[in-house]
Amino acid sequence: MKRIYRNMLLAAVAAATLTACSMKEDPVFDQSASQRVDATMESVRKVLQAADNGWRMEYYGSLSLGGYNVMVKFEGDQATVASEQFGTSHKAGIGSDGKCVTTTSHYKLEQSMGVILSFDEHNETLHYFSMPNNPDYTYDTAEGLNGDFEFRVMTANPDSVILRGKKHNNKIVMTPIPADQTWESIISEADETQTYMSSRLYTLAGDDLPEGKVVTATSNGGYRSLVFEYRDKFDQKQTVVAPYIVKGDGFWFYNAVDIDGIELDGLLKGETDDYFVFRNNPRLQLDTAMPTLAESLVGSNWYFLYGSLGDYARPKWDAMMEVLKTAGKNKDEVKIYTATIGLTSEGKVAMSMSTSTDAPYWGFTVENLNEEQTRVRINSYSTVRNKAGRDYYNKYKWNDVLNTIYGHTFDLSCDYQRRPLWIRLTDVNDPTNVITVYANPSYFIEDQSYYQDKN
Repeated sequence: MKRIYRNMLLAAVAAATLTACSMKEDPVFDQSASQRVDATMESVRKVLQAADNGWRMEYYGSLSLGGYNVMVKFEGDQATVASEQFGTSHKAGIGSDGKCVTTTSHYKLEQSMGVILSFDEHNETLHYFSMPNNPDYTYDTAEGLNGDFEFRVMTANPDSVILRGKKHNNKIVMTPIPADQTWESIISEADETQTYMSSRLYTLAGDDLPEGKVVTATSNGGYRSLVFEYRDKFDQKQTVVAPYIVKGDGFWFYNAVDIDGIELDGLLKGETDDYFVFRNNPRLQLDTAMPTLAESLVGSNWYFLYGSLGDYARPKWDAMMEVLKTAGKNKDEVKIYTATIGLTSEGKVAMSMSTSTDAPYWGFTVENLNEEQTRVRINSYSTVRNKAGRDYYNKYKWNDVLNTIYGHTFDLSCDYQRRPLWIRLTDVNDPTNVITVYANPSYFIEDQSYYQDKN
């Protein structure tokens, strides 16, 4: 019995000794957790500030818009930012002096489940992409362009920094700008490449394209994404969107895309604008097309701006908006958000509006009057319309607005026929009836106070 007690006592002592040892600090780390975090942030800070000519950031907000080149130089706790200009209210691009427009503001590094790079002071150039109710973008007024100004630092090395948007999780790659490259050249080269490679329509071609396979691609308005279309084995139309950023040597896709088993990843600029080969497979290419202006008009959705209405049309729009001031519930004002002509999201060729209460549309047809399809007659096609279209036509003087275009003959002109950003309609019988419509989505009224609730 004594031996049993003695053994039990020895076991208890051993257990107590083991417990005491386990309470001692593990010597594996010679720094506290907070010291390690501080060291990591300091390492990231040194990498950011080591790029003497700054960093080229491949910035993505909403992927449907594509990517934009943003240049950032970190000095002390300040960041100087320049960017390609996205819209009219964006403080960016190249100024009248030939230099990049820049904005300098505070930045910081902080810990939150890893290192966070935060542009925590308002920067007119960078925060433009994350501002809500962005006047240059109307698809989602609450979220705007879905950009970020806080980024998780995934890796930070002298040759690249990989970030993830804290809110939207888009991958952002930064690379150091060579000492012999100017920020202005990054913007101008991207602009030149974008113009050179732009086309309203592309067709996939090449030796590696399966026989009988038809794949087309269109540009998403004035944005940097290609929309590929094809029919699957069930003859169902499929679409794949490929966001891209523009560099001097071509388009770089955000990710490789799969088109019915065909992997495509970016396009090289090459030496001809008749076609562009893919980066990952030179045996595949996109052939460009030169649509007529009549085809462009009915093949996309074009946005009216109040300020681009001619003297003939503007009074008709004014009269309709006057009626709409009391057309809503409880005599509230109905606001016109967008007004468009061309191919609607439902695949109808029509004039249409999005308002604070409805989305009316009214169809039309185009009669080509010359071989080049630059002179057209636009005719009403009343069987293509919805209930809201009929109500606006009969009650709110939309008929007078439609009749500034329907029943008229126009000469069409544009800025760049391969992929126009605007088309101008000039009435051949009335020089005061000149209307310009735009590829980029935009509010009908440029004055944002029009959309603010005045109650």
